Amino acid sequence: MTVATPTSTSDWRRATASTWMDFLPGDSLFASPEATFHGRGCLLQARPRQGIGACANELLAQASAASATDPDATPPVLLGLLPFDPSQPAQLLVPRELRRMVFPQELPAPRAAAILNRREWPSAAAYEDGVRQALARLGTETGLRKLVLSRTLSLDFAEDVDLPRMLARLWRQNPHGYTYALPLSPDGQHLFIGASPELLVRRQGRQVFVHPLAGTTVRGADPDSDTRNAQALLASTKDRLEHAVVVEAIESALKPLCHRLNIPAQPSLTSTARLWHLGTAITGELADPEIHALDLAIALHPTPAVCGLPAADARRAIARIEPFERGYFAGAAGWCDARGDGVWSVAIRCAEVAGRHLTLYAGAGIVPGSIPEQERIETGNKLRTVLDALGLEPAP
Repeated sequence: MTVATPTSTSDWRRATASTWMDFLPGDSLFASPEATFHGRGCLLQARPRQGIGACANELLAQASAASATDPDATPPVLLGLLPFDPSQPAQLLVPRELRRMVFPQELPAPRAAAILNRREWPSAAAYEDGVRQALARLGTETGLRKLVLSRTLSLDFAEDVDLPRMLARLWRQNPHGYTYALPLSPDGQHLFIGASPELLVRRQGRQVFVHPLAGTTVRGADPDSDTRNAQALLASTKDRLEHAVVVEAIESALKPLCHRLNIPAQPSLTSTARLWHLGTAITGELADPEIHALDLAIALHPTPAVCGLPAADARRAIARIEPFERGYFAGAAGWCDARGDGVWSVAIRCAEVAGRHLTLYAGAGIVPGSIPEQERIETGNKLRTVLDALGLEPAP
């Protein structure tokens, strides 16, 4: 655990609210339909590999004690990232200052610098070959039922990425989702940023809300084609199978923790600016009120929507097929407070930013019936979330 050096925030402290233009290197952000937290500075931070929930509680307890004598202090909130690989460290941060950022009233014009280098990893052909490898593993003696394969797109720019503008565009184009930016380095030049459509878990008192997404198609160019695409997704046997596997795993994880669980019998449609998804809105009531939002996130992560089923077999297969480390992609981004309430989203539609370098991530769920070319096209469509925020053309 680290206690950060105090920083001067007097000018910012006087603001009643912040806007996207106020986001600076080293700041943190998590925006959701329920609440938005814009953090500045660092009061406490930790990078635990084990005991993540206990570490988060300790950070929040120390932050609460530190602010107990300040009548103007707001209750502390912890912002964090969970990695895809649970053996890697989580990122937990209690900001020194906290404000509510105002939703962008207009979509700022993109401002992307010239691209010096652009690289897909794996290549389109190699990704499709990976899908074929995944299909060959499904239904074998391991019992693998689903596998999520991802790819990356790396971009090198002539100048640093305009982070405030990129964040504002991500948020504006994803108003019903979860926009996040968390620093990975002390100077704030290295961070993880994204706009996820998928709720991993929200806890409010004893109430639990989960909204998994699995099964995807592109939005149509006009209302008629958009409706056709949506209805085709809803009727797709392959996509409904992909979604059912996710819901089944979430039910297994939540049942021991809830004395009431409501799971709709059929998925419904959820949309973003670019994509249609199959989604299921799951609600429950905790049997033990001491179970916190982060505890629930850890219990659910990773869902088959980003990993596969069974999870251990899927993770091993991913390590063999994917030629890169996922880091915080397909992990979780969110917040929690000392009462145990909080919101955690699935860390997708995202990128890692380091000055002039940016790496985007996207994945697709592979089940029997998956077609390699179509899965590769789906990952390209998912990459467009971040590319749109930068004003760039889609990946091939």
